[in-house]
Amino acid sequence: MSLLTSGSMPAVPATHPCWRYRETFNLKEQTKTKRSKDADAIWCIAFNFVDLRHKHVFASCGGRRGTVYECSTGGTITALQAYYDPNPEEEFFVCKWSINTTTGAPLLLLAGATGTIRVVDCHLREVVWTAQGHGDAVNDIAVHPSQPALFVTASRDHSLRLWNLKSQVCVCTMVGDSAHTNEVLSVDFHASDGNKLLSAGMDHSIKIWNLSGLSTQIEASFKYDASTAEHAFHTTTCPCPLFSTHKVHWAYVDCVRWLGDLVLSKSVHNKVFLWEPDMSSKQARHKGYVKCYQEYKMEKAKVWFIRMSLDLHCSVMACGNTLGQVFLWDMHNLSDKPMAVLSRESTTKVQGKSAPNITVRQTAVSHDASIVLACCEDGTIWRWDVGQQGSQPTKLDDTDTKIQSPDA
Repeated sequence: MSLLTSGSMPAVPATHPCWRYRETFNLKEQTKTKRSKDADAIWCIAFNFVDLRHKHVFASCGGRRGTVYECSTGGTITALQAYYDPNPEEEFFVCKWSINTTTGAPLLLLAGATGTIRVVDCHLREVVWTAQGHGDAVNDIAVHPSQPALFVTASRDHSLRLWNLKSQVCVCTMVGDSAHTNEVLSVDFHASDGNKLLSAGMDHSIKIWNLSGLSTQIEASFKYDASTAEHAFHTTTCPCPLFSTHKVHWAYVDCVRWLGDLVLSKSVHNKVFLWEPDMSSKQARHKGYVKCYQEYKMEKAKVWFIRMSLDLHCSVMACGNTLGQVFLWDMHNLSDKPMAVLSRESTTKVQGKSAPNITVRQTAVSHDASIVLACCEDGTIWRWDVGQQGSQPTKLDDTDTKIQSPDA
């Protein structure tokens, strides 16, 4: 039975992967901080879906390092660029892609423990903007689906912030009595309606924000020019979400993603929930009523900050666990069981022995679901391909092409 009901989810191709994935490559990043004796945990990994000319390019981040790679033919991974932050206190938790709409250059957004957002121009190979404003760590970033100059950050300071890359200003802060009351862990834009924003956090709540009321403020942010303006740009506040619920999870909500008009959310209970917010009336929105359609079950994932991912067409969902495994689900099927479970078959080749913590912190599925990536707490990245033979593992060293910060 298909979940594709009229008005709920976007049209997707009818083709599906054969679910016969093979491990083809793995690598280990070297440590760059004093916190780790072996290797920094890699917290985030993301394909570039903003500009499909670079659809095989992905980024990862952990410690003070953000790295750009390419999934090469033959099942290998090639390191293209690496950025090392000058702040010794930095530890990146999230990396996301945007684009310079004037030059077409890919932009890599990096943020983490210090609350500072670094914007790296991958053509110029330099940091072109350092955005500051959060009072604590940034846990997640979401880029607007149709206006990539706009992005939202989710922070430990209980707030979300909307930024404009073009004018380099903070457009809006989402904070207040009706906003999150603890760390905001995850944020996501609706794929076809950029006015809808989804957020979740340590307060167990999931919120939907309506940005349509900010249209005038957003327009003003695009017109703002700091070199000619007499005053600093005025950042507005959006204190009230359109919808808020505590009825789905009873613990930290560490990942939320839109699936059409439905919501995928994950906590620490070995499950990902698929549900629909009840927007039928003001009372329903106020009470946070939801309709749950599915529970996707997995094992050994009862820790927080394990994030799932989807391919570009939302056909395949991937999520890892503490054993280094990746679960894959067919999003066109109502089955709660994964269609495949991918394992690290070459662990001993990379480490010499099994790592004490091989938790998969995030996964990334390629645009056509032919490649699945996983980044792990032991500083490794793993690649699986549909029906491919494996390649030899590798270890990155300091010879990678580096992107220098203007502060370095």
